[in-house]
Amino acid sequence: MKLQLTVLFFFFTVLFSLSLQSQTIPLKGVVRDADSFEPLTGASVTLKGTTLGSSTNEEGEFSFSIPKDSILLLNVSIIGYEEFETEINTAEHDSLFFMIELEEEHLEEEEFIVTATRTVRAIDDVPVRVEAIPQEEVEEKLLMTPSNVAMLLNESTGMRVQTTSATSNSANLRIQGLAGRYTQLLTDGIPNFGGLSSGFSLTQLPPLNLRQVEVVKGATSALYGTDAISGVVNFITKVPQPEEEFQALVNATTQNGFDVATFYSKQHGDIGTTILVSRNTQDHALVDDDMFADVPEFKRFLVTPKLTYNFSEQLSAIVSFGYMEEERTGGILGFTSQPLTNPLYVETINTNRTDVAGSTKYEPSPDKALLFKFATAQLKRDAVFGTLPFNATQSLFYSELQYTVDYEKQTLVLGAAFTSDILTDRTTTHSLPLDYRYNSFGLFVQDELALTEITTILLSGRLDAHNEFGTFITPKISAMVRPSSSLTMRLGIGTGFKAPTIFVEEIEETRYQNIKTTGNLSAEGSQSLSFDVNWKTLIGEVGVTTNAALYLTNIDRALIADDDSLAQNILYLRNADDRTFSRGGELSLKLAYEDFKLSLGYTYTFATQNDRNRIYELALNPRHSFGAILFYENHHQKFKIGLENYWTGTQRLERNPWRDYSPSYWITGLIAEKGFGIVRLFVNFENIFDTRQTRFEPIIDGDQLSTFRTLPIYAPLEGRVINGGVRLIL
Repeated sequence: MKLQLTVLFFFFTVLFSLSLQSQTIPLKGVVRDADSFEPLTGASVTLKGTTLGSSTNEEGEFSFSIPKDSILLLNVSIIGYEEFETEINTAEHDSLFFMIELEEEHLEEEEFIVTATRTVRAIDDVPVRVEAIPQEEVEEKLLMTPSNVAMLLNESTGMRVQTTSATSNSANLRIQGLAGRYTQLLTDGIPNFGGLSSGFSLTQLPPLNLRQVEVVKGATSALYGTDAISGVVNFITKVPQPEEEFQALVNATTQNGFDVATFYSKQHGDIGTTILVSRNTQDHALVDDDMFADVPEFKRFLVTPKLTYNFSEQLSAIVSFGYMEEERTGGILGFTSQPLTNPLYVETINTNRTDVAGSTKYEPSPDKALLFKFATAQLKRDAVFGTLPFNATQSLFYSELQYTVDYEKQTLVLGAAFTSDILTDRTTTHSLPLDYRYNSFGLFVQDELALTEITTILLSGRLDAHNEFGTFITPKISAMVRPSSSLTMRLGIGTGFKAPTIFVEEIEETRYQNIKTTGNLSAEGSQSLSFDVNWKTLIGEVGVTTNAALYLTNIDRALIADDDSLAQNILYLRNADDRTFSRGGELSLKLAYEDFKLSLGYTYTFATQNDRNRIYELALNPRHSFGAILFYENHHQKFKIGLENYWTGTQRLERNPWRDYSPSYWITGLIAEKGFGIVRLFVNFENIFDTRQTRFEPIIDGDQLSTFRTLPIYAPLEGRVINGGVRLIL
């Protein structure tokens, strides 16, 4: 009897299955990239309004059954690609097969190739936390400040462009609360800014020829030697492409600023060329009624041609040239009807910079590469601060040889580098010239190893022999765990060192005069630790990317300026007898929906100095800062519009007779651009509500000449600015 029941049950089960199959049909297909035709893994394939669906496998294939005699809407989506939808009528088919090709979407989750870690990698595959500012964002900031890259960096989490002189508008970049001298600036992987060059490097570098910017935060001396204690910023310039590129830009501001720049790029067979020509002028602007030029006057010309040549498929070379000249004037430049007993205080700074850089790459096989880089630069600065002259020349030379070999799960980098930094003080009134001659030879090694499918570590170390301060060993270890394609965790521990120079932020206050040191200064050393988690996903039709990071940095023997001496206009430099300690965190969230993007960023920084049994917070460091950017961009209509809001919290102040802590403040901006064929018109409203430091207190402390000094800068001086212009893109 049991046997009969079993057979009967089996019989009815088969009949029921056949009945269901007669009511459904198979839906199969392949999803792939529309440009490369590579299969897309993990794409979501669903029928809207139902629970039916599937995901594509490693071959981009999907398969599931759907109801017969129905009209359904098929939806295909994956992060980084435009969504695909089509209507299907299952009454007309016994089976369905689709070949679906998805177009890439302009989302922030797009992969970027980075080189700041000395290997060419997709940013998601790098064990070191690298932040990439893509060309799309570079172009957005180009419309705001075509003459320099300061705003591009100032509005990123964990970074702050600090103005070091209100008179000349010199500035440097602070990363994670540490002084600007600890940040190393690179161009195409070559360190050619520092020392005398550092004060104006950010304000003299136009962004029109930049492809992207890479930022590595934390001690990175294991990769790049001295100066990389708080991080590295690598400006990547455009390379020639077979498709010709030409851009021209004209911009004018409500404060009588004017910019004209052109960029051309083209690959002609084995020869490629790019050239950037930029002319930037700015009249002095008196935002308030104190006769002080809140915006200094300058005239700058820059030209940077680059040549590339492919000798063969294995051998290629690049050489670039650069020339920049600038005349800058600041100080008391207003007019008064009252007779003056003393002349007004005026600063004039004339700068000339010439540089040559190049690289040669030999790839005998796909898994081996030999790279040689070199750069040489000379910067001359002739300045008069009131009645005090300062004349100096800095000569820089850098060379590097790097060998890279790729194994199946390992990449090994070996290299050697030589750096020379020579300062010649030509100021005749200096009884003790500020000359120095630093030479450093380094050997470095880096081993990137995939331990498992989800775990990768990077071990790097460097040995530097410095002619003045001895030998330094700077190891670094980084680890990355990626349990899924949407979740990445990184941990980094590194060390660094810095050879002391007179070019600290406070030197602008003393006008390069009255500089004293306590005998023999020692090199600064650092240790840093960072941890971050990056998660990205697609929630409905919204692309989500979030990153959370924590960091600690300790600096031993930090070079500090005595505050009491600065009040007497004397720069007294010495090594601190205890540590500098910076800690904090960053949190960013990016949302992308169709043509809309929303970016939110929060930074917490708390940096202290221990010295002579006293602990105090470092000045001009906001503990809290927040930024929000809402952007709409329609590529087909060539239209973009963005709203930005940035909040800066209170900062501890030094040498300010009005207050010990700064007030917090908001800065709001609005930008729009519309294209008409090859012409694009743009307008930018910066600092709409006119936030500036002179609204809180006067910027000048002292008279107009003999005791003239300006207070340290914690908020903008220029106030509200409107700029606009036209771009021509061929």
